[in-house]
Amino acid sequence: MDELDRKIIKKLLEDSSKPVVQIASELGVTRQTVAKRIENLKRSGVIEQFTIRIDPLRFGLSTKAYVFLHEEPDPELRRRSEAEIRKLPQVSEFYRLFGRYSAVVEVLVRDSTELAHLVKRIHRLRGVRDTETFIVHSVIKNQPQAPILHGL
Repeated sequence: MDELDRKIIKKLLEDSSKPVVQIASELGVTRQTVAKRIENLKRSGVIEQFTIRIDPLRFGLSTKAYVFLHEEPDPELRRRSEAEIRKLPQVSEFYRLFGRYSAVVEVLVRDSTELAHLVKRIHRLRGVRDTETFIVHSVIKNQPQAPILHGL
């Protein structure tokens, strides 16, 4: 990846809906060059996907929470719970952790009632010893692309 690739990535992170011709114009290269570079970045796995960001509140999803799981160390039980948790539509992110907890799940739900039902469902999974739930009361910063932009 060279400097032109980095500049293209930065432009796409700032606004992925920007037309290729506009990116090319801003960078002083041809449209074909930018299109080819983007295709190569996709093929190499640097660019995983193009997507949009939606305001969850506009869809009635007013409660974001992080559910920390403390699980049995049995790998088979963990694989089974991973498979079940991945199926839950309220789960937006799911990570394995080192430390006090074995995993954390980010969830978006309509209200505390839906959250309580979801946590109970997670609790019923074999191998889940206990959970601790943290409800987000305000968002101060939500820029998942910021560290990448900083690194460019």
